[in-house]
Order: sequence, then C-alpha cells, then structure tokens
Amino acid sequence: MKTGAVICECNPPHAGHAYLLEQIKKESDCVVCLMSGHFVQRGEAAILSPLARAEILLQMGADLVLELPFPYAASSAESFADAGVSILSRLGVTDLWFGSESGDLDSLSQIAVTAQSQAFRAEYAKRVGEGNIGTAALYFQLLSDFCGLQKPLSPNDILAVAYLRAIEKEQSNLMPHAVQRVGADDRDLALEKRKIPSAAALRKAIFEGKTDVLSAFLPDFDNKILQRERDAGRFPASMNFASSAILWGLRQADPKAFELFAEAGGGVGNRLQTSANEAADLETLFSFAATKKYPNARLRRALLFLLTGVKKEDLSISPAYVRLYAANEKGRGFLSSVRKTADIPVVTSNAGVPNFPAARRQEELAEKATSLYALCLPRPTSPAELLRKNPILSEK
Repeated sequence: MKTGAVICECNPPHAGHAYLLEQIKKESDCVVCLMSGHFVQRGEAAILSPLARAEILLQMGADLVLELPFPYAASSAESFADAGVSILSRLGVTDLWFGSESGDLDSLSQIAVTAQSQAFRAEYAKRVGEGNIGTAALYFQLLSDFCGLQKPLSPNDILAVAYLRAIEKEQSNLMPHAVQRVGADDRDLALEKRKIPSAAALRKAIFEGKTDVLSAFLPDFDNKILQRERDAGRFPASMNFASSAILWGLRQADPKAFELFAEAGGGVGNRLQTSANEAADLETLFSFAATKKYPNARLRRALLFLLTGVKKEDLSISPAYVRLYAANEKGRGFLSSVRKTADIPVVTSNAGVPNFPAARRQEELAEKATSLYALCLPRPTSPAELLRKNPILSEK
C-alpha cells in the first residue's frame, strides 16, 4: 500500500492544508496526518481541540489522523521533525509530503547536506559561543549564508530541511515530496479573498470575534464543528485564559531548577521569572522578556516546558507510542495491515500505553499538557473530561 503522510499542526485547518491533502491523495492509497495535539510548535495552546481538528481533516480527505506526541509537537524544528519521521518510519508509511515555499526538493536536499557538513557545524559552534543571537536564528542565518541563498529560509522550508535531515539520520525509507506552498506567507496577518490566508491570520481573526472566517475561506467546510466547539466552551483556546495561574506558577518557581528544563537554560528561565514579577498578563510577560537572543517562540516553549516539567533528556528519547485521533475505513485498513510489522504501538486510550519507563514518562508529560490545556479553554474544564474522549471513527 502506498501511504502518503504529512506532519502537521493544522492550527486551525485551512484551505492550504486541503490543497496539500488533495495533492497527496492523487498519488496515495491512504492519506495519513501526524498532527500536533493540545500544544503546537510555538509553545502555544492549539486554538481548536485535537479531535475537532482531526474531524475536519477527515472531511478534507485524510484517512487516518494520529497524534504527534507532546513534548515533541511543541519543540524546535529538529526535535519536531525527528519525532515525526521516527513515528512514520516505524509505522511503515512509504512517503512523506510537506509544504514548502520553494517547492524545490533538490535544492532543499542540498541545504540539508550542508547542514550536516563538518565545516558548517564547526562554524555554527563557534558563533554560538559568541552568544550574540538566538541559537535557532543563528543556525538558519548561517545556513543561508553557507548555501549562498539570497534571503533567509522561510518557515516551511526550515521544516522541510529538518525532515530531510531526519530521514538521513534515521536511515528511513520514507520517500520525500515537496509541494510548493500556495497562498499567503506564514507571517502574513492579512485576510484577502484572492488568496489562501495564513493560519496566523485566521487565528488573529478568530480571536477578534470573526467567527465565520474559516467557512469563508473553506467553501466546503462544515461550520457546525466550530459552532459545536464554541457552544461547548472549547473554542477558541488560548494560554491567555490561564494567565493568572501561569504567572503565579512562574513567580514561585525555584530558579535553581531552570537549567534542568528544556529550552529554559542559559538564563531564559530567569528572564521569564523576572518578567513575570512585573507583568499582569502573558502577552506583557513575553513583550518584557523577548530579545534578539531570546525570541518569542523560544520563550513560549521554555515557559510551556517549565509548566509541564519537560526536561532536556525527554526530547532526546524516541516516541514510545502514538495515539489515534480519527480514522475512516481506509485508515483503519492501513492500521490493520501494519499491526504485526509496525515498530510503534497505536493506542486509543491511556489503558493501551505500553508499560515501560519511556512510555510512562511520555504519558506523564501528555497528562500534564492536557491538564494545562484544560485551563486554556474559554470555559475551563477538568483534564479527565478531555482524556475521556474517544477517537473519531468514520464509516466513509
């Protein structure tokens, strides 16, 4: 079976995702989405619950939606890509598809080779020691210079390079496919009917109260899902709803422990704590704390990992299991076909989590993330309410 997969956030799902799934479907027997759960790569709460996003993806053409587990889903490009490639390879997926600003697989592959070269790594280590710029920004700025690019790599090209590096490191049989991104740039916050808007623009509009914005840009989209989630007090989710609890937690945290946690070392945790003592809400906290060396995304991830207890070593361990969010008949057929050959278990509830230390640690962190997400809803709920949800099984 030729299985085409995409590693995604879909925060929220939009017409650009529909376009990518359409391209995959043309050349695949089964379309798999490995999707972030309650938190996404920038360290933010997903605006829409994982199950609701998975339900939309089934409508868009996906056959199977699995979770890219926490904390990998909320980590930097390298850990995000490594975890995604590891899971798909161990499941027996044949092809990995990704959106890219350039759409040029040969060029992206050459950039990935450069990133692995001894000369690049030596120069990067030297520059990191100088400490004048954030490590992620430095990495991609230097990579652009080494490859003679006219402008810095765009966000989706950065992830594409990370996927290609992960495939090489994993010695995976995944066949990569780059699809040129259509629509607005990832950082474009404008809503224009003549082109597909960015997810950031859609989130901005949703938080401004423009509730019909997704259906306006997705003509075939079933707006009942959003209305159901809004009526239930689950949409739109944001860490801002939990500002007071988060600020209190950060103010009373032990600064001696900051170095233990992922992304929080090198003075990041201390900077967040100092800013928390001066700020009255999260957005003010990040505006106080952000610098060229500590960009907003790094700060958000550090805060999330401090709140949920994610340590540096947690990101270096391969995912131990993957959770099922949604499947149609074709998706269930794929899972059945790989049941005996897959090197990673697919679970539908915590009862199915394997009983060994790495799996239990991943489950512990996932439960902490779910507990935090329960406070990030417009109508806060108990973590148990979210954990009780069953996967969506479609007959179509």
